[in-house]
Amino acid sequence: MVKFTLLDNGADSLKSAYTNLEILNEIAEGGEHRLKDAVIFLNHGVELLLKYILKERSPALMFEKIEPYLKAKQDLKKAKDNQKTVFDMDKNLRTVSLLEALKRIEYLCDIDIPEQLLATLLYINKIRNNFMHYEVELDDKETENLVAKLQACYEEVVEFLELHIEDLDDYIQESRFELTVEEYQEQHAEMMAEMHMEDMRMEYMEGAYEDLGEGKW
Repeated sequence: MVKFTLLDNGADSLKSAYTNLEILNEIAEGGEHRLKDAVIFLNHGVELLLKYILKERSPALMFEKIEPYLKAKQDLKKAKDNQKTVFDMDKNLRTVSLLEALKRIEYLCDIDIPEQLLATLLYINKIRNNFMHYEVELDDKETENLVAKLQACYEEVVEFLELHIEDLDDYIQESRFELTVEEYQEQHAEMMAEMHMEDMRMEYMEGAYEDLGEGKW
């Protein structure tokens, strides 16, 4: 079973952006793919977590148009059990973009966004759009500037989001956790061995109490 909430998804993307930036600092040559991933995942994580803040205020704020969302919500209440979300009722529903989410956060939720953070997010979003829809060409100085902005933006955006999302740092730290089949089997074997030892200890203690009750001690 896979369940990836809006908060899980956003935190996971921020963790991926951070990981790619850390690796990028250790690469002497190449690494363009790390830069691309850092841009895309940072933009994606911020967008999702801004939507999460909007959703906490009202799920309707996440959507471009309120009326189609309301109609889908009404239909969902009448639907069969296999229909899980409003997107099952209306596949044309669209959530807001990063830019629109920023506007709604500031003007509908009355949450001030620092000017420097806003400017950096707009710059990164522009580069992200180039990566996603066309091509990117940066000279060495522009690349260094982008990396510096990504690193600063990550720190600033996490600091900002933590003010409005409880335990966000824990979600980021716990993201991207995984076990290989071998690691899982080893962990399971250790757990079974510990349970077996505990059973043996309990049996010994029960036997000792029985002997004490029969006056054998």
